[in-house]
Amino acid sequence: MSGLAITQAPTASTPLRFLVASVLWGIVAGAWIAWHGGDGFASRWTPATVVLVHLLTLGVIGNAMLGALTQFLPVAATSRFVGARFVPALHVCFNAGLAAFAFAMTRMSTSMMHVAAALLGGSLIAFAALACVSLWRGTGARWLRAGIGGSMCALAITATLGVVALLTLAGRFAFDLGGLVDVHASLGAIGAVLALIAAIGAVTLPMLQGTRNPPPWMLPAWMCSVALGLAFGAWRRVEGNGVVLAFTATAATCTLVATSLWLQAQARLRRNPTLVVFWALGTIALFAAAVCMAAPLPAGIDGAMLVGTLALAIGFPFLVVGMMLEIAGFLAWIHLRRVVPRGRRVPGVGTLMPERDKRRVLLAHVLSGASLIAAMSSHRWHAAAGLAFASAWLVTLAAWMRCGQRVRVAHRDCEDTIASCD
Repeated sequence: MSGLAITQAPTASTPLRFLVASVLWGIVAGAWIAWHGGDGFASRWTPATVVLVHLLTLGVIGNAMLGALTQFLPVAATSRFVGARFVPALHVCFNAGLAAFAFAMTRMSTSMMHVAAALLGGSLIAFAALACVSLWRGTGARWLRAGIGGSMCALAITATLGVVALLTLAGRFAFDLGGLVDVHASLGAIGAVLALIAAIGAVTLPMLQGTRNPPPWMLPAWMCSVALGLAFGAWRRVEGNGVVLAFTATAATCTLVATSLWLQAQARLRRNPTLVVFWALGTIALFAAAVCMAAPLPAGIDGAMLVGTLALAIGFPFLVVGMMLEIAGFLAWIHLRRVVPRGRRVPGVGTLMPERDKRRVLLAHVLSGASLIAAMSSHRWHAAAGLAFASAWLVTLAAWMRCGQRVRVAHRDCEDTIASCD
């Protein structure tokens, strides 16, 4: 961790509010699957499915992205987050907007659609703008700041298209909803989420998993190719041809997965074995989603639903959870360093979030992923799959709570030692 600007880290509450919200929305998503059963996997256009997709993309993945960035920008990208005092308000608006969106889609309430559009669109665009200003003023590696900045621009465009789509559904506009949603989904999943994972992974794979450092030109070349493909694909999709957009998503995902797995396979000093497995399983699930997007599927299998399940309910969450467990231990360690007097030893990151806790979380999410695939493909056992998904996130929350308990014990022991010396 010698390359990190630890003194620039924000208070633990700044990223934690987003990361805890991510876990809680994961529990809600599992309950949603169990409650709505087959409706959540019937078609990409049913209200239950639309809500579930956004519980995963915004509630789980979105909160994790935003929380990680508030920590990653100042510590790893040497870019102090501008407007940090607005982060609590953005967090409230973002999550309130998601709740409003779920209510609006469930009841088909046009008035709540307007509220959701304002809260979600406003908070995401504001966060992306603050992040871009922070990166522009930062002093970290230019290729890293450019990569994160590109994902933030894609996030702002995705949010804008989402607002337009929601207002179109509410009757304010008359756009082709199919093409608009395809472009919105592709920009969000590939341009915002996958690009951010690529940028963060370029730093965290060597640091946390002991892989080789990827060449500095690799991320900019990949980002430029993806940006051009998405722009051209969006134009072609508006004209009625979605082939280029699908090809770009498939190629971008397969390239990233192949590079990630190759780096892991060539690692010289392996670290954090559970994180390695989380990352490998997550990228493999994304690869399977990309293959299913391009390959013919057996009769009775909805391609869009299979791709969504593999990517949004398994692939991205595996990457998110693996990194969240590392972030939790790191935040706990930073907090202890700040509250414990100089000269006193504090437990290491591996003690605060031990591998055995991570393995329990990994097992829970593996069982959850298997149950989701079984329910989606067989059109049965949706309640069991939903309960398994919610339980996996409950196990994740329990691991976080045990980490917090270790922090309290370490702090109390230090205070008792100081008191006895006095």
